[in-house]
Amino acid sequence: MTKYIFILAILLTQLLTFVCNAQTTIKGNVTNTSGEKLTGATIILKGTIDGTISNGNGDYELFTHRKGTQVLTVSFLGYVPLTQSVEMKDTVINLNFQLRNNPTELKDIVISAGSFEASDKKKGVTLKPLDILTTPSANGDIYGAIATLPGTSVVGEDGRLFVRGGDAYESKTIIDGLVVKKPYNSSTPDLPTRGRFSPSLFAGTTFSSGGYSAQYGQALSSALILQTEGMPQKSQWGFGLLSVGVSGSETLVDSRTSASVSIDYSDLQPYFSAIKQRIKWIEAPQSIGGTLSIRQKIGQNGMLKVMSTFSSSEFKLWSPDYSNQGELMRIDLKNSNYFLNALYSDGWGDGWTLKLGSTLQVDRNKIKPGTSNVNEQDLYGQLKLVIRKEFSPILNILAGADITPNRYRQDYSEQSGFIYNGRVNDYGSALFTEAESMLFDKIAIRLGLRSEYSSVLNKSSVAPRLSMAWLISPNNQISFASGLFYQTPEETLLRFNKDLDFEQARHFILNYQHEKDGHIFRVELYAKDYFHLVRYDKNDPYNGKKYTSDGNGYARGIDLFWRDFKSLKNVDYWFSYSWINSQRIYRDYESKARPSFAPEHNFSAVGKWFVPKLQTQFGASLSVASGRPYDNPSESGFMQNETKYYMDLSLNASYIFPFMGKTSVLYTSVSNMTGRQNIFGYRYYQTAQGNYVADPVRPEATRFFLIGLFLNFK
Repeated sequence: MTKYIFILAILLTQLLTFVCNAQTTIKGNVTNTSGEKLTGATIILKGTIDGTISNGNGDYELFTHRKGTQVLTVSFLGYVPLTQSVEMKDTVINLNFQLRNNPTELKDIVISAGSFEASDKKKGVTLKPLDILTTPSANGDIYGAIATLPGTSVVGEDGRLFVRGGDAYESKTIIDGLVVKKPYNSSTPDLPTRGRFSPSLFAGTTFSSGGYSAQYGQALSSALILQTEGMPQKSQWGFGLLSVGVSGSETLVDSRTSASVSIDYSDLQPYFSAIKQRIKWIEAPQSIGGTLSIRQKIGQNGMLKVMSTFSSSEFKLWSPDYSNQGELMRIDLKNSNYFLNALYSDGWGDGWTLKLGSTLQVDRNKIKPGTSNVNEQDLYGQLKLVIRKEFSPILNILAGADITPNRYRQDYSEQSGFIYNGRVNDYGSALFTEAESMLFDKIAIRLGLRSEYSSVLNKSSVAPRLSMAWLISPNNQISFASGLFYQTPEETLLRFNKDLDFEQARHFILNYQHEKDGHIFRVELYAKDYFHLVRYDKNDPYNGKKYTSDGNGYARGIDLFWRDFKSLKNVDYWFSYSWINSQRIYRDYESKARPSFAPEHNFSAVGKWFVPKLQTQFGASLSVASGRPYDNPSESGFMQNETKYYMDLSLNASYIFPFMGKTSVLYTSVSNMTGRQNIFGYRYYQTAQGNYVADPVRPEATRFFLIGLFLNFK
């Protein structure tokens, strides 16, 4: 009996070995849509090492001992990968695959939002943080660097972003898909402002000068789209010492969480004491601020990003009082700003992705112009949901919604006893959808529709959007964009009259772009028409009954851009030129005229040269613009004069050196190297005899110098 049991055990062992070693054979052929055999295509079971490649006839044969349902992936360079679920059996499975040509891989371009040329990122000009930090005229300001790109105008006494004949309020800043209500520091008239956010917070900066996605609204002219950094790679801390202040930062990272904190303090009093200023300062600008960024991985694909900032600033100065024969008036300003932005993103199988974001912003201004008092508070929030489904590599559709509660309050009082309290409470909402598709391997198209509602206006709007691109050759494309864009009038206008309409703009843009071997050339024609702009009587600006929505205007122009970072060793440079033909009648304009912020010609050149032997990068930027219109009240007509042309040549140098195992930088820059006496316009006051006297608006100093030392530590 023992003998038979032993023989039976051997037979069972051999049977189990045979069962365990039983294999499945998968074989077939791989071709493209034209029937051509693809040699070297990769065929592999997802998540395993079981795979093979196709032979010279496109045939393949794969052997595996895997059981159950497996996912087979077939890929080949320049083609859209295919996946198919396969039930493993002890048999031969025949599967043939036909791969579709993928021009995005053949062209080696970045696919954005599920397509290529029709996306915001491809149509826009993308800058990295380093591009902004090393642009001499920008001095580390995002908006200063953007002003070197085509379509923008340098408005030196303001500092905000002016695009294609549009006012600054027509351009919106967007962080992680959410609108920033107050992206600039508070300032007074004729004193330029800067952006609140450091370029180092963002992985990239995309500037859309028009025709942007239906995901975004409330911007008549343009969108500056900022994407925050993801998970940092290493823990470190840094210290910065500048001629105008100090900064410090620390970043802590583990496998699934990171936290970064930074603090900045600036005091311009020592600098103003050394460099003579035209402004008579009582107390030079001082500010303190901080940023907290948290990144948390959630599950397999989820990510929560939270960014919070705080800033407090104040200054006191003597400013001309043009209503009192040009005498000086004291102005005190205090500002505090709180900003919170949170974004949760996740992805599921079958091409589904979700983004849920929210923002809360509180901005407070306390201003004392002369004997008056102005207290302003702006409370803004946004909750936004975007769901995207990728049906195939050539088709995806997204849909979303957002709500935007906004509460604005201004309390104004004079020593005489006059009091005015302005209140604007608006609850906005929007629905949007967008489809992106690639046709015939050469044409990309994006169709969008956005609907918005404003409770303060009690009105709705519907804005269709269209973008297309035709890849005429591997390195050349033609793009077209058109759409309607709506914006709720600013609260400073709505506080007097809420019975207004959405302001409206209609865009038409035609673009040609050539990109090859480190060279980019683009030329863009555009036409922009304005409707329902707010108007009021400049002689009676506090009379709400005289506020209407019958303003209009237009902007026509051409933008040229050339960038080359390969022809010359260690040299990167770009040129921008814009021609703008713009007229409008809005606000207190007496008649239709070219606005003061839209010079006809704008030219910028930026160059950077890295010298390895010196470990130093040298930079130069040149900005030239034709004269800007201004109105002289002592002459007939409106906007009948023009300033002299504007020019600024700025230089900088960045010496890079190792310090405690990390890269550190010694930085220096100077603006307006030639010392040109630029004039931005003229203000007028009337004498007792009724004569008008002109006062030129100039920069606060002929030149601006900056020196900084930035140390990084492990």
